Amino acid sequence: MKAAVFMGSGDIRVLDLDKPDFGPKDVLIRVSYCGICGSDVTAYKTGNYVEGMIIGHELSGVVEDVGDDVDHLVPGDRVVVNSAIPCGHCKYCLRGRPSQCENLELIGITREGGMAEYLSVPGWIVYRIPDNLSLIHATLVEPLSNVLHAFKISSFKVGDTALIQGAGPIGVLLLEVLKMAGASKIIVSEISEGRRKLAEELGADVVVNPLKENLPLIVERETGGEGVDIVFDAAGVPETLKSNFTLARKAGEIVIIGITEEPAEADFFTTVLNELTIRGSYLGFNEFQEAIRLVSEGRIHADEIITSIIELDEVVEKGFKKLVKPIKDCKIVVKLGGG
Repeated sequence: MKAAVFMGSGDIRVLDLDKPDFGPKDVLIRVSYCGICGSDVTAYKTGNYVEGMIIGHELSGVVEDVGDDVDHLVPGDRVVVNSAIPCGHCKYCLRGRPSQCENLELIGITREGGMAEYLSVPGWIVYRIPDNLSLIHATLVEPLSNVLHAFKISSFKVGDTALIQGAGPIGVLLLEVLKMAGASKIIVSEISEGRRKLAEELGADVVVNPLKENLPLIVERETGGEGVDIVFDAAGVPETLKSNFTLARKAGEIVIIGITEEPAEADFFTTVLNELTIRGSYLGFNEFQEAIRLVSEGRIHADEIITSIIELDEVVEKGFKKLVKPIKDCKIVVKLGGG
């Protein structure tokens, strides 16, 4: 089978590999599509994945075969796969915090991923999807589950104002969720012209280019001088992380979803004086079924968010190299088997 394999910083190769084995509790999936995640792009730039690993965790496909102990799926079922595999018995799993599992495995990061023609995974993280949900659109289920997790652990209330830093896939999915939840005003900050245009089309109240406009001044103007109730940082770059502290109102909240390994300044003076709450949000897991429902019900503008579909052999030139410095694309999806 063909697969996209991470070989180090700036080095992803499409290789011919053996079709994976599967055990009695596993499901063998013929992968149809797999999205390129922002964390994959970060690894491409920094080299922070395990070398020799098949990448990809935003996947959809069709069940090829099932192990003897799997009874909720049959060959031919159309499915999506949860990207996280918590152990279920450590103290964090028992406390209902699977994203903090002490033995957490991650598809495409710590074990073989789904940017391949076939994938073998434990059956219990595989979900059948409704007939009306296309396999292309289903690639948004995994990132949407992450967004729903960030939203649920936030203090958001109907009528709150919000700032979204970054209008990549996570940022625009956040925009969709916040609109559904009843935000009174949503400001989106994004440096890419194409992504700003998408945020406008999806209903952001105010869209800002922070390289050319004064974001703090605009936030102050749009919130009557108070700042927003919640800042959601989906950009994960030092510049946005530094600016968040003065963009939230007093007793406001900052929810950080975007990840960076670069040093970032933190304004603890403002944090203390304004009694800000800062939360990190890592993974969705329990939110997967809700994400399936929202995408299948058409509550997410999937056709607008998925801006390119490419072949596996094009994954570097038309995928990763374009996403390192995005000009237009939001979500790029790799076609493996179609359907």
